Amino acid sequence: MDTSGLDGRYNEIVVFCYIEKNCLRMICRTSIEEEPFIAELAKLVPKFSQPFYAYNFSFEKGFLKAKGMNIEGIDLFQPWKEKAERLYLKWPKLDELLSHAEYYFDEPVVSGKDVPLLWEKFLETGDNNYLQQIIRHNESDLLRELYLLVYYRDSYRL
Repeated sequence: MDTSGLDGRYNEIVVFCYIEKNCLRMICRTSIEEEPFIAELAKLVPKFSQPFYAYNFSFEKGFLKAKGMNIEGIDLFQPWKEKAERLYLKWPKLDELLSHAEYYFDEPVVSGKDVPLLWEKFLETGDNNYLQQIIRHNESDLLRELYLLVYYRDSYRL
């Protein structure tokens, strides 16, 4: 999930990406109006297989709750947070656990911090390139979360 900011009470959901069976699915807003998008999400969320997995699940849960949806799930961040604390390290970001190939070649990478500005530019201009950057970022996050879940499955309560 990518949002226009960090506070679910004031900011909006821009894109919601999930895995269903063996398919990557995405719901992406294309207009300034959030309510039709939230209504579509509200119909979909109860149909998700349980539990719901996300890196920093509390953010996703809190944001969806602020939009009237309740989900339960497993935080893919939790075992890495606990390990970092045991080793007196800062909590790892997803990008730090699983890097992008672009970093190796010193090429730019869209991060979650870039999404609010990209969304704003999309709304101002209607240029789908901004939206595509948000989508690509979300896809990358979801695939890296899936890697954590599959490769490090013993770290999670499955």
